[in-house]
Amino acid sequence: MKQIEEYEIDFVIPLHKHNILFPSVIEALVKYYTPRNIYIITSSPEIEKLNSQSLQWNTQKSHLQFIPEETFFEHKYNKNIEKIKKWYTYRDEQSREFGWWYQQILKLGAVNRIPQISSPFIIWDADLIPLQKWTIYPSFQIPHFHFALLQETEKNEFNRKQYADSLFELLKLPEIRPKEGIGTFVPHHFVFYPKIIRCFIKYIEKIHHCTPKKPWFRVILQLSKKYYRFSEYKLIATFMSYFFPKKLHYHPFVCYGKDGIRIRDSKEAQTFIQELKNNISVNRTYISFRDFVHFIFFKYEQTPSYIQVEHLTC
Repeated sequence: MKQIEEYEIDFVIPLHKHNILFPSVIEALVKYYTPRNIYIITSSPEIEKLNSQSLQWNTQKSHLQFIPEETFFEHKYNKNIEKIKKWYTYRDEQSREFGWWYQQILKLGAVNRIPQISSPFIIWDADLIPLQKWTIYPSFQIPHFHFALLQETEKNEFNRKQYADSLFELLKLPEIRPKEGIGTFVPHHFVFYPKIIRCFIKYIEKIHHCTPKKPWFRVILQLSKKYYRFSEYKLIATFMSYFFPKKLHYHPFVCYGKDGIRIRDSKEAQTFIQELKNNISVNRTYISFRDFVHFIFFKYEQTPSYIQVEHLTC
């Protein structure tokens, strides 16, 4: 069994827009998991800003690699983001925006876009800041790659059914649930094996009769015509459970999920950020993980296992 520091693992993070907490995400991953590369998929204007700003971050030996989202699918599929947008449908106010759907196919498409990506590689959501290290890489005590269940349940029954129904339409297989009966397979990070993701893509291409004009990711985006919710994480967990069950390993919700904090409301998120700024003397464009941990230590009686702050615009 390798020592943890011997694993050369790549992380992949789609990023909508740089915000004040994103450097803390990166520095936390470097501190806990020492990635070989961190691939950040975002827009070209964001890359231009990050190229200079990221020089201030503590990335140690990890390499930051930026990939423009506009041309992500061009090399293999000859499809740019403008063509892909035409396959998305906004139905009404319950619809999630195109970018929410697009970041899901970016994660799945990384396997064919990034040359020599590690096996496995770790997908990580851009707003998830770990404050406690959970075991991802194999160790003597845990001899498999693991992700951690962080979300106790879906937001509501409507979302739960939408996730299950859209997944069934795509896979023609019923959604699986954690065997412990608590938690969901939306952990906001995941262990992706290139072989498994490629098998998944071939499976979708076969059962949905894909062609060059109808690539696999078009099938996913066109779910937006009928469904309001879809999860790439639930999708791959279910696919693995049927075809690669020996590779599906996770920490139950009670291990790391129950002590985490997820801030979903936009007003609550802005209040959190303002309190953070008031308590830390900091450049407004950059909060280090060290400063963030210092703030969390004084804000909470017990340090959460993670903090996830959604809807940030600053």
